[in-house]
Amino acid sequence: MTTIDRLYPIREAFALAGLRLTRGYQEVAAGRLRIVRNGRRSFVRASEIQRYIDALSDADPRQAA
Repeated sequence: MTTIDRLYPIREAFALAGLRLTRGYQEVAAGRLRIVRNGRRSFVRASEIQRYIDALSDADPRQAA
C-alpha cells in the first residue's frame, strides 16, 4: 500500500516550520527546503517539512551565525 505525502501550501508550510515568509523563501533559494510546483501554485511535502526541522536540530549550534 502506498502512503500519500500531504502537500501544504507554501505559506502554511513555512508557518509549520516556524519560518516567516522572507526567511522561508531564503531557505528555498539556498536549497535547504524543497518545494514542489503544481501549475502556478507552490507546495511543500509534509515529509520535507519534517526533514527540514530534523536537519535544524542536527545542526551544530556553533556554526549558526
